[in-house]
Parts: sequence; structure tokens; C-alpha cells
Amino acid sequence: MGRNNNNGNCSYQYTVRRGDSFYLIAQRVGVTLRDLLEANPDIPPARLMVGDVLTIPSCPDAERPAGEQPGNGQNGETGGETGNGTGNGNGFVCPANRRAVVQEGQTVSDLQLRYNLSYHTLETANAGIDLESLNGGDIVCLPEENIPCCVPRTVTLGENDTLETAAFTYGVTVAALLRANPCLAPEDFVPGAAINLPE
Repeated sequence: MGRNNNNGNCSYQYTVRRGDSFYLIAQRVGVTLRDLLEANPDIPPARLMVGDVLTIPSCPDAERPAGEQPGNGQNGETGGETGNGTGNGNGFVCPANRRAVVQEGQTVSDLQLRYNLSYHTLETANAGIDLESLNGGDIVCLPEENIPCCVPRTVTLGENDTLETAAFTYGVTVAALLRANPCLAPEDFVPGAAINLPE
């Protein structure tokens, strides 16, 4: 069960997903990083884990991402259906002035070139839309800025290295190394293996 820290009025809960960070979550839900950190003082930013439950402060009901629940029992709309440009299943909320209607024949590459956006940004902002099969009339979110993409740092294990020695060498926990390498079993951490280091 994730850690839970609910401490504000007009707030709702957000469950941390793989690849999340406090910065990315703040960007997605439209709050400042400082406000998000202050609303969750019991959760160390450097040790954010999948399944942690964060309190998102002071979010109007109309801006709450789809699927997130109010923290204080207030009723209200939840940001719209997945993929309509207002909110989607990954917690991203799109402001009304950043929604656009796809023109007939437009492709995701056309949108990238026109608005200087990365594929990762469009994918994150439009989780309910198949970007490879856009149709005229689809509503897409075009964020004002590109959403940072976390690229894992990869290293090759040296002679006599194991899971435990790699964790010690790079100053991370064994659990963090295992989470950063979901395709590797503990016995796969052998000399010559390429592994991802946690953020």
C-alpha cells in the first residue's frame, strides 16, 4: 500500500506511477513544485516510489484529472473523459487554451513540426488518443513546453560485479536497482551486463 499524506482543503489524491517525479507531477497537474512539496512533507522527493499517494493541493474540481478522488469529500466534475484534451489516465491536465482540433490529413509528425513538441510530450498529454491514427476532428492537447523525458543512465558491470556490489558502487539501494531494471532478475547482474541506474 502506498504512503498517503492528505493535508489540504480543495485537494485530491494522486498515485505515483512509473517514471514520475515531483517535478513531472507538478507540471502535469498544474501546481507549482513548491506547493506540491509543501503538501507532502512526509515523502522525501529523492525517494518517491511507485504506489506512493500524494496530496495535490488547491485544485479546482473542474481541473481535477480523470480518475483522481477529492481529498476532502467535495463533489465536482473530474476533468472530462480520457483523450478529450481535458484530462487523461496518466494525470495530465490540459488547459483549455492549449487544445486544438486535428485537421483532416494531419499526422503526429505534422503537429511536432508545427508546434516544436517532442513525441513524448504529445504522448503524455494525450494518453487516450492513438497518435499514429489521428482523424480530422480529434481534439489534442498541445502543451506550451516540452515535458522532460527521463533517459536512464546505463553502465556496464565490471569484473566480479554483482547486484550488491553495483548498489554499493553507485550509492543506491538494491531495491532501487531492481526497480530500474525490470527485465533483469538478481542473478542477471553479472560482469558485462548493461544496467540502468536509478535517477
